[in-house]
Amino acid sequence: MTVRLVSVGLNAITVDAGRKGVLHQGFCQSGPMDWLAFQLANQLCGQHNAPTLEFMGALTFNIEDDCSVSVTGPAATIWVNEQQTSCWQRIALKAGDQVRVQPERLGARHYVATPSGFAVSPAVGSACTVKREYVGGPHQDGSPLKTGDLLAVNNGKSSRGVACPSSLPAHLLPSYDMTKPIGIVAGYQHEAFSDIAWQRLLNNEYEVTPQMDRMGVRLQGPAVQSAMSGMYSEAIALGSMQVPPDGQPIVMMADRQTLGGYPKVGTLARCDLYRFAQCLAGDKIQFYQLDAANARATWLLQQVAIQKWFGN
Repeated sequence: MTVRLVSVGLNAITVDAGRKGVLHQGFCQSGPMDWLAFQLANQLCGQHNAPTLEFMGALTFNIEDDCSVSVTGPAATIWVNEQQTSCWQRIALKAGDQVRVQPERLGARHYVATPSGFAVSPAVGSACTVKREYVGGPHQDGSPLKTGDLLAVNNGKSSRGVACPSSLPAHLLPSYDMTKPIGIVAGYQHEAFSDIAWQRLLNNEYEVTPQMDRMGVRLQGPAVQSAMSGMYSEAIALGSMQVPPDGQPIVMMADRQTLGGYPKVGTLARCDLYRFAQCLAGDKIQFYQLDAANARATWLLQQVAIQKWFGN
């Protein structure tokens, strides 16, 4: 079974849950930017972490065999042939159908999943595409998908069969309200930042700059200065907020480098990171403090609600 890409907007790549245990070899973890949208796209198709399309801008593709897909992300209009439908559901398709997805915000990331996942040969244990490392993806060289590409879909049905919910209830629909603050958990280098610097971070808006990609997001606002003059490079967690000497924070994302030498004031809470991953240049971001226990509990409650709905 195959999917033909008729038109690719800004970018389209394949992602799965990412590369595990290979940081010491110099490979980044990668994985989806918006983990929640990725997870729910797979769940709607009865899968866990199967290879999925992550795309920005409009996407049009043709289905060459009967199958179903799910499309998730902040907000998009979907047409199957000329019939309009919506995100956050499993959509049954017939051979020859054309699907067109038009996101509301140019640059927002959306996801397309299938019940058996896209057939992408793993590279370093993952289907993830990492352009700067020339690793992964259908072309096996880190290059993004392009118009005219054919994507094979794995044979067989979903890992749990088709008896799973085909849509989401209202309480599971993610909120992408960028006016809501993003939680941040203080890190162990927090003491290198004065109380004044910490309060400055929490009590001001920071603008998302155009210097943003799957590696990291640079923010601009009141400087958050650190007392550290230097440090050894060390591993970087997903969502960690590095602060270079100019005091302008950088949030490290899915394709972050394996090591970094800037002090980290904290890490964005996993329960809010999916929303931050959808920010665009010019967005204004505010932060609020969460302790590690509350951040973990909020994330786990979210996961339990998803698992309960999908029966896994």
